[in-house]
Amino acid sequence: MWSFGHDVGELPKANVDPLPYSDPLEQLVRAVKAFPAPVIAMVHGSVWGGACDLIMACDIVIADETSAFAITPAKLGLPYNTAGFLNFMARVPLTIVKEMFFTAEPLGAERAEHVGIVNLLVPAGELESRTYAMARTIATRSAAAITACKEALHVLSEAVAINPGTYEYLHGLRREVYMGRDYHEGIQAFLEKRLPQF
Repeated sequence: MWSFGHDVGELPKANVDPLPYSDPLEQLVRAVKAFPAPVIAMVHGSVWGGACDLIMACDIVIADETSAFAITPAKLGLPYNTAGFLNFMARVPLTIVKEMFFTAEPLGAERAEHVGIVNLLVPAGELESRTYAMARTIATRSAAAITACKEALHVLSEAVAINPGTYEYLHGLRREVYMGRDYHEGIQAFLEKRLPQF
């Protein structure tokens, strides 16, 4: 397992936004996107939930054949946040984003490379050497040019126009879910290791 993402036991059980702006994972995703140098994820194993969101924020993803990627809020009745959706939409086609969020099923390594989650798929025995080789190549290039390029791409990829009313509408949809029955049932079922009754 590369990462399970959130510790479900730490998600709030009361009527509180489970993924606020101040959430540590949200802060980490923003830090990766804002970091001035390229961030390369080296993936061996499965990437679930919030960790999948983290992968989507990385600049380059190099993975081996053991990798699989799943975003699982639908299994928990968890309303994902707007920033998370935009993070996925910046990396993969909308149809794939929908499939991942609606089914909460993992995409295997080859398919993840095909749809653009993974930049480079390599054999497990070569994962570390190929990842460090790419990092060394990048390190020989102009740091100033790469920093400017990364910032420009970051700003342009987040240039999404949304009016305040639409934002409030989307937040209201999320609030209805995290204050509703499905979220409470999803978290309880996960903690009790049973299938949720949605």
